[in-house]
Amino acid sequence: MLVAHPLGPGVLADELEASGFQVVTAADAGAATVAAVSGNVDVAIVDVRFNGDGLAFCESLWRQLPGFPALVLGPHDENLVTRALTAGADDYLTLPVRPAELVARVRAVLRRAPKARCSLGPSQPPVQVGDVSLDPAKHEVWVRSKRVHLPLREFELLRALMENAGIVLARATLINRLWGPSAPEHSSSLEVHIRRLRSKIEDDPSKPQRIKTVRGVGYRYQAER
Repeated sequence: MLVAHPLGPGVLADELEASGFQVVTAADAGAATVAAVSGNVDVAIVDVRFNGDGLAFCESLWRQLPGFPALVLGPHDENLVTRALTAGADDYLTLPVRPAELVARVRAVLRRAPKARCSLGPSQPPVQVGDVSLDPAKHEVWVRSKRVHLPLREFELLRALMENAGIVLARATLINRLWGPSAPEHSSSLEVHIRRLRSKIEDDPSKPQRIKTVRGVGYRYQAER
């Protein structure tokens, strides 16, 4: 999901990720639009202060992606609530946000609206590389005959690597896919997720045979083992 917030990453993103969601944060309209049109996010959470006028951003986004699911955050202001819902927002949540309520509202929006990216193209087929299979539609990963449970971000990281098996993916490429174009490239978050992923799919995480590090460049998933 996309969190469009004037202050960038923060408590909202942390709470959503802790509940199992994959979050892309954006502090400006350009980054938020790129993330939305990429087809990799299913819902936008937009603060009314975003980009000076969060509702104007939503209206601009809907001109490009009609019906894209959006939940608006703002003060207790009946005019704003009416404007947001009339314009096409799926819900309006009053600030300050209670984390549990935010998560519940997001899940409700996702239940009501089909995934936006599903309307942008055909569903992705399962990916099989050696003895590991990944099914994007079912959000399932199997290593040999054992199912491996992955949080959304680790799942998307593995998907990117497996879909490009045998090709070195630069750190910047992976960071952009997982966190969006506004994410800092010097962050160690990617390495943390790589370690977690290896601990779940490698026979010996200290000597990885599937996800290889290409020093100074990025990572490669072994095409053959």
